[in-house]
Amino acid sequence: MATKKSTSTFTYGAGNPMGAPTVAKAPATKSSGALPKGGGQAASGTKLVQPTSGGKSTGGGKSTGTSPYNTTGPFNEFGGVGTDVYGPSTTTTTTTTPETSTFPPAGTFAGYEVSADGKTRRARFHDGRGGFYYGASEPNPDAKKEKVANVAYDTIGKILESYRITGLASVLETIRDEYPEASSEDILTLLQFDPRYNAKFNERFAANADRLKAGKPVLSPSEYLKLEQGYMKVFNAYNLPTFNTQYYYDTFIKGDLDVDEVTDRVQLGYDRVLNDQAVQTTFNRFFSSLGFNDIVAGMLDPVNQLPALERKVKAAEIGGAALRQGLVPSELAATEAQANVGYTNVTRGTVGADVLGRQGVTKAQAEEGYRKIAQVLPTAEKLSSIYGGTEEQYGRLEAEQEQLQGLASAARKRQRLTELETAQFRKESGLAKGALSSITNV
Repeated sequence: MATKKSTSTFTYGAGNPMGAPTVAKAPATKSSGALPKGGGQAASGTKLVQPTSGGKSTGGGKSTGTSPYNTTGPFNEFGGVGTDVYGPSTTTTTTTTPETSTFPPAGTFAGYEVSADGKTRRARFHDGRGGFYYGASEPNPDAKKEKVANVAYDTIGKILESYRITGLASVLETIRDEYPEASSEDILTLLQFDPRYNAKFNERFAANADRLKAGKPVLSPSEYLKLEQGYMKVFNAYNLPTFNTQYYYDTFIKGDLDVDEVTDRVQLGYDRVLNDQAVQTTFNRFFSSLGFNDIVAGMLDPVNQLPALERKVKAAEIGGAALRQGLVPSELAATEAQANVGYTNVTRGTVGADVLGRQGVTKAQAEEGYRKIAQVLPTAEKLSSIYGGTEEQYGRLEAEQEQLQGLASAARKRQRLTELETAQFRKESGLAKGALSSITNV
């Protein structure tokens, strides 16, 4: 800093106290967070004064950075230095002229001053002289919004609890700030469909997202919960806890399986297959791809359509009826189903359980039909082996055609073989009777 010394002689005229320069005292102001209104603020711990032009003394005293009138003696409130109010005085003044300013340039942004209630703020800027000036007051965007009393927000937690949704406290706070007067329906709509808030809802009602992608109608929470409760009752009734899980519920809802259809599928797998050992064995033989150990799971898979499953179960029931009579079951029409028959000239085939099922043969009809087949087939096969070289053959295929399909042509084949055997028996009986008479006569 360059220092320039100057000497001034002031003569205060008697009776003229106002001839001396007047010093304006500024109160000491401490920096405390909230800024004073109207004036500027210097650095913490300094005093503010009203500066005069150039910051130089016009009546005596030393000039410093904090006051243009900072002298070696005490200030007299009427002007001058020393204890005398009036009288001549000679003062040597040292003026310090800064080469460069130590304050930020005028107009430099210096943050915001926030009102005591936190609702408004105003920007402050450096004035280039150690103080500040202020912009217009504006709403404070960081002010905490007052919460409007709303019963919907007081009760929505109970609704979410009934949906088994947790961890939404912060989300609800955000929604309340944005929509303070929203109704319960409005809040649920935001939670369900607004991408800003619906992550938890999508996780809880997962099938709805898949339904939406597939172009299916989205279910309301009440509809969703009603389906889940229906599924739960079905599995509890059949003691199938494996399927009482959120995964299966979501899978059924995604696949459009209502409670009635789930019930039908469980009955197919549990009542008609698993409860009948012969049917279960046949089902596993015919449809091993559905799973040997968990037939019900295969029934409940929405990929497997219910009509196709019913057809499979019917085929298994018909095959099971055959198996109960010691006959090898066959799903489809076959030519070697009776490969274990120890006769020649016997038809080795079967109509096929699936064909019979498609034709409307029921489990009860199959049970009765195969019972009759088991009674007549051994004799019919024996006769066919005897006369089948010249007559039409009769085996299991014809027996199924006769007993399960009602074909008269098959019945005639068996009757023909029976007649031939009867005629042969009579002939042999007649010869034996004549011979016996001849011997007697002799």
